[in-house]
Amino acid sequence: MSNEVIRYGIIGCGGIANTHAEALQQIKGAQLVGVSGCSAEEPVSFAKKFGIKSFDSTDLLLQSKKIDAVTICTPSGYHASIAISAAEHKKHAVVEKPLSLTAESAKRVVEAFKNNKVKGSVISQLRFSEEIRKAKQIISSGRLGKIIMTNLNMKYYRSQEYYDSGKWRGTWALDGGGAMMNQGIHGIDMLLFLIGETKNIYGYIRTLTHKIEVEDNAVAVIEFKDGSLGTITASTSMNPAQNKTIEINGTKGTILIEEDRICRLYIENEEDYTADDITMGDSPASHIIKATGHIKQLTDFTQALLEGREPFVSLEDGMRAVDLITSVYASSKTNEIFNK
Repeated sequence: MSNEVIRYGIIGCGGIANTHAEALQQIKGAQLVGVSGCSAEEPVSFAKKFGIKSFDSTDLLLQSKKIDAVTICTPSGYHASIAISAAEHKKHAVVEKPLSLTAESAKRVVEAFKNNKVKGSVISQLRFSEEIRKAKQIISSGRLGKIIMTNLNMKYYRSQEYYDSGKWRGTWALDGGGAMMNQGIHGIDMLLFLIGETKNIYGYIRTLTHKIEVEDNAVAVIEFKDGSLGTITASTSMNPAQNKTIEINGTKGTILIEEDRICRLYIENEEDYTADDITMGDSPASHIIKATGHIKQLTDFTQALLEGREPFVSLEDGMRAVDLITSVYASSKTNEIFNK
């Protein structure tokens, strides 16, 4: 590995891989070298588009001494096995969300990176939003007082055509879940970032409006380790879609976040702020991802490798999000509270 540049390979050629490629080509200290796909033919046009090498297989990409790190952009069901293989080939890796489809496989990923002494991260770009970090600082400083209640609402819309556009979409084997695991995981990661780990989880999942295996509607009740309570609502059935919101209530104030912006902040005897406007976040086409958040996270990961430090987002962070979501799924199946 060069002391001045991190040479990257991308594994997977879907829509999100384009976001990773566009981001990496804008980052100082990062060099996009190659790509692999599910077949020898799949990455050819992708490689031509970005002026990089097309590898005939992921094994060949991971064996290449010209690649230091990879980003994993395959369907979700392949994330864990490819990440473990990357670690065993001594490659650092950034995994698209979710880290894996089960808490057990997520733990195996974490252990593989530790055992092989390579660094990993999972895409959680909301943690790099300036206003999300401001909210974290406000909460951690105690300015809201003791946290009492948190409500996360993610009411999205996805058409049947969206699910039909890929055979893996909406399946347990490769998507791993629906409104919570696919669309909702970024909001859930933000919830864990702001409030902390959970203690007890109870949830329901249902498939109400789409012809898919996984859930398109879910609700959960959470008790956090700090003693506060919370709720999660996730849907891909809402027409029209609504912006993601998270409201956090403490004994001294309230903060309301819409998408990645603070739209209301009230602190007793200190501050009362309301944002002038909020851009609509989840339009019917909003699953087309902008590269801004990925640029910030991949920049941090690149610098972490160059500086020999840990990245801001850890694999353990990704594991905790998967653990929460799969606990909701298990609770819905068994009608029991899951203790953490």
